[in-house]
Amino acid sequence: MTEKQELPSGALEKFICFAETCQENYRIAYSCVGDEDKRLQDLLHALEFTDNKYDMHNEALKLWMSRKERRVKKDASLLNREIAEYFQEGNGKKFLNELRQLLGRQRKAEQYLEGRREYRKRMPEGGGRSL
Repeated sequence: MTEKQELPSGALEKFICFAETCQENYRIAYSCVGDEDKRLQDLLHALEFTDNKYDMHNEALKLWMSRKERRVKKDASLLNREIAEYFQEGNGKKFLNELRQLLGRQRKAEQYLEGRREYRKRMPEGGGRSL
């Protein structure tokens, strides 16, 4: 039994999806880093205005957890940054749009090749010149 070979459009679609996923992951992670930066100010003010050592301990734990979360999100943004930024502007953005157009043309060609094909005679029966 032979394994069906992946169509070129599948590989192209995977690459486009990869580029879009990197962009989305970067946007989300970058936004989360900003959220944790804002939370930092809230936590620092909570520590500043807390007189009870137990409440201070709880706020310090929240601060510690916030910094851990920020580090995870910052690492995720750094992991995806170069690819995301390349495809967000200039030649990279143009290239990605051209790949999307190419994908559409490739799918159309594959549909034709995989579809029901038939030959249509160019000359009608009995038509044309006789020799």
